[in-house]
Amino acid sequence: MGCGSSQVATGANGSISNFPNIQSTHSLVAKHVTKEKWDKLHEHTTATSGFTLAKAIACAVEFDNQHCGIYAGDWDSYKDFADVFDPLIQEYHGISADAKHTSDMDFS
Repeated sequence: MGCGSSQVATGANGSISNFPNIQSTHSLVAKHVTKEKWDKLHEHTTATSGFTLAKAIACAVEFDNQHCGIYAGDWDSYKDFADVFDPLIQEYHGISADAKHTSDMDFS
């Protein structure tokens, strides 16, 4: 069984309508998916693949051993669910909200 394979009552777009019971209580999802953020984002689906916040956090909801507990279904997930992904990624990687990625591809 994979993440999100359990039977859960869902809305028309496949999202869970009630605030989920996050089994991974010590996960970053448990910290960053608040009721306020859930209420704001749970009905949204991404344009690329129809991904939902419920699908993104399915592993943290279903299992009790997740550290992060979130997965992006497509590129749109990062921007559409940025209220959750941004602070979670920043905490996981230990970077500030205003951090900028720089690359130096010069091999010389």
